[in-house]
Amino acid sequence: MQNLEMLRCTNCGTPLEPPVKGVFGVICPVCQLFNTFGAPLPDSDLTAEVFEARLGDLVAEARASSIPADVIVHILRDELEFSAELANHGRDLYVQIIDLGPSISQPLRRSQRDENMRLRGRVVGG
Repeated sequence: MQNLEMLRCTNCGTPLEPPVKGVFGVICPVCQLFNTFGAPLPDSDLTAEVFEARLGDLVAEARASSIPADVIVHILRDELEFSAELANHGRDLYVQIIDLGPSISQPLRRSQRDENMRLRGRVVGG
């Protein structure tokens, strides 16, 4: 069994009380995940920089695996909402992506043929 001060939700990291005798897990009061405590979680030296690099690698792997970009965006948006709600307990948040139109550096009008040629020669995720 884990050390009592080491019991944390495997989903959101909330400290948890040990399960009562005869019960094999605890429901997290924050994210409602049922946590079973079979093996201790490894200590992590994860920094913001390492997290950013791993997330970038994971997104690049998803692209290379032909996961559609809209699916990647949807999954990332869901995770951002979840993390934002954990950081703002009691709030119901929604992450929205707003298309502000072409950036200033892009020409406003381009022919469809030019756009197709540009996309064919571009490496996505590189």
